[in-house]
Amino acid sequence: MHITTITPTYDFLIADLSGSDYDKLIITNHYDSQIGGIEHHMSEEFTGLILIDHMSKIGAKNSERFLSGHVIKGKLEVESLTYVMLNRNDQLRVLSNRTLVHHCPNSLNTRVLTTIQQKMLHKGFSI
Repeated sequence: MHITTITPTYDFLIADLSGSDYDKLIITNHYDSQIGGIEHHMSEEFTGLILIDHMSKIGAKNSERFLSGHVIKGKLEVESLTYVMLNRNDQLRVLSNRTLVHHCPNSLNTRVLTTIQQKMLHKGFSI
């Protein structure tokens, strides 16, 4: 599994995935990012399964960190959203952590992550 393209926006990092059950990985950039805002960054032609990581909004050790959902013709199907538990070694979780560190490191300076968690991410550890 790997990322083919990353589209940075003010609220999100949107990564197109290859070799995954998910078509896109959506990572929130900051505490104020709203999941409903994802639709503004989806093309009307896109239909697929997305994984949303909102660690910068709710923290790293939270059972509600990852959401899975369907997008149909650019519209997020809110009723399809379900929580997904990914362990620390899961490829998607590791990929999400690394993508956030490399493409939006300032988003780690948030009140929901401890200083130790921020340092761990910068050193390449998956949290």
